[in-house]
Amino acid sequence: MNRIVVYILAIVLLFSCKEDNYYPKPLGNFRIGFPEKIEYKDYESECNFSYQYPSFSAVLDKGNCNQNIVFPKYNAILHLTSIKFDGTKMNNLFYHSEYSRKLAYEHRIKADAINQTVYVNDSARVYGVTYEILGNVASNYQFYLTDSTDNFFRGSLYFNVKPNIDSIKPVLDFLKGNINNMIETFDWK
Repeated sequence: MNRIVVYILAIVLLFSCKEDNYYPKPLGNFRIGFPEKIEYKDYESECNFSYQYPSFSAVLDKGNCNQNIVFPKYNAILHLTSIKFDGTKMNNLFYHSEYSRKLAYEHRIKADAINQTVYVNDSARVYGVTYEILGNVASNYQFYLTDSTDNFFRGSLYFNVKPNIDSIKPVLDFLKGNINNMIETFDWK
């Protein structure tokens, strides 16, 4: 009786190990949930500007009107730098706009493309450029804003993970929309 059970078990095991029945699971990424409705808060301070930022983020003041906007759920940070022009050779609109462009285009080695968009809001005197850097780069989205006479404001978005555009693309698109809202609501005091 034991021999029959062993033979049946061996036959079942032999036929269950066919090559065409084995399918490995494909690699996947975690599902990321985004809020359906986004509420915005006003950033007001002693600095000479204001803007709206999403309620799911936090603004950390670094001093001298520089901030970091932290997106803890998405493991990302937006570094913001504010500069007041003083008219010297190294502190004027031309120098800072070219330096911002240089910082964005330093990613061209690894970038697939760099999309540059000009932003103009004459009523608020806010002018700027956004750089969307496609590919596995350290910072996929950068921008600068200016009033073209006295002030300069620069931002760059970083993720605290190894660059992999396939996995961060949904989060990047989501945060890019929120950063664009910040740019559209930006105002000089």
